[in-house]
Amino acid sequence: MSLSSSIRRLRVGDRLGKYEIVAPIARGGMSAVFEARDVELGRRAALKISTTPDARLQARFRREALHSSRLRHENVVAVYDFGEAAGLWYIALELVDGTNLHEYLRRKGRLRPEEVRRIGIQACLALHHAHQQGIVHRDVKPSNFLVTRKDGRLVVKLSDLGLSRSEDDVRRVTRTGSTVGTVDYMAPEQAVNCGRADERCDLYSLGCTLFHLLAGRPPFTNPSHRERLRQHVHESPPDLLQINPAVPVALAAIVRRAMAKTPEKRYQTAIALLKDLVELDGSPWAAFERQLRGGNRG
Repeated sequence: MSLSSSIRRLRVGDRLGKYEIVAPIARGGMSAVFEARDVELGRRAALKISTTPDARLQARFRREALHSSRLRHENVVAVYDFGEAAGLWYIALELVDGTNLHEYLRRKGRLRPEEVRRIGIQACLALHHAHQQGIVHRDVKPSNFLVTRKDGRLVVKLSDLGLSRSEDDVRRVTRTGSTVGTVDYMAPEQAVNCGRADERCDLYSLGCTLFHLLAGRPPFTNPSHRERLRQHVHESPPDLLQINPAVPVALAAIVRRAMAKTPEKRYQTAIALLKDLVELDGSPWAAFERQLRGGNRG
């Protein structure tokens, strides 16, 4: 029986190791996600199960589990467990009550600039934490951020490290000329060769994400994937202020800098981008930085 057939046969109440299936959540090309319950701890979880027999993609799935398990941050989806049962590999993740940022945007239309600023701050905190661990996400986009509510405020959580890599991975598996990522948010150098992807690629992709939230559309919209890749490499993005005049000039400038074609002209770190977003409303960076170092942002 194939992996896909085995997963399709999973029903509510079935067990996979210590996890009891509660309900299906989503299914993609390489994995399926179920709401599940850890019967030993009584804890809800999102159970992500690999559906592919391809050895390379299985290695990617295991890398996702390894990288995700190294991250412990409010703005990153937590990993509880990783293992194999009944011939199926799974990752047990924090179950986030909410939706992804792409769906959130689809429901609301363009987001208010202040809401985008706050989302950007949390995204920067998540990426800074990952980059501190030597992990580059390589697929930053709206659908890879989950949004939920906590104490009345919107909380953003980075998810899906399936394309991420660490510094050790670079030494082991980089292949010249290969490309991974999502076309609408891909940095120019990543489009040419993913082996060149560093943390500044994540910041470019975040810039594209913020552009999308403010404009209601990605920077480039040509129907051809190849043409959109070419535009990321060679063309400046449209003027955000012409698309949405409600965007503050300073915020548009931040997004434009994050999307600079040349990595050296972009923000060099997530903290540098974070600082500009924090100070945009007049908040003092020194006070925010003290809270950040103390692990309490208020």
